[in-house]
Amino acid sequence: MKFIAIVFLLFLINAQAHAQGADPFDSFIGDYVISGKPRVKEFNTNYCLLYSFGGLKGITVKPGDAKFESHMVHFISTYKSVRHSVMNYETRNDRDTAGSFAVTSGGEGWATNVRGTWSIGSKSGVRIRLKHTDQGVTVALDDESSRSGVIKKACYYEADLIKAAE
Repeated sequence: MKFIAIVFLLFLINAQAHAQGADPFDSFIGDYVISGKPRVKEFNTNYCLLYSFGGLKGITVKPGDAKFESHMVHFISTYKSVRHSVMNYETRNDRDTAGSFAVTSGGEGWATNVRGTWSIGSKSGVRIRLKHTDQGVTVALDDESSRSGVIKKACYYEADLIKAAE
């Protein structure tokens, strides 16, 4: 009985923290410009073009304004600006054999959000990670597809950023 009470209490504390806006992406709100060159690694694919990351010039992190969206990350490249929604949700089909999801986690100085789809035996998704560093912020994206728990193809993106002048 005590265990159930403790779990319930932790659930209430976590829900209250989220209700008060304690989202790990809050500490990253603002404009950032690239420092150095973006890094892109490929695994079993030649199509690592997500958000035109190779030409990344900066990002902007803003509070979200859509259903399930806590924040919006704008990737600004040489060619275009692309929005990435930071979301939290879970859906499943009637037979519980496929679905989609988005989950945010984080702590002091870092935030992660993963969005994806799954079906029996396979999963694909994009994970965005932001981390405060001594120089500024590191942004990383992992775009992976797996089958039976084995990654079949993936693209990994990373860039160092500094806060843009106000």
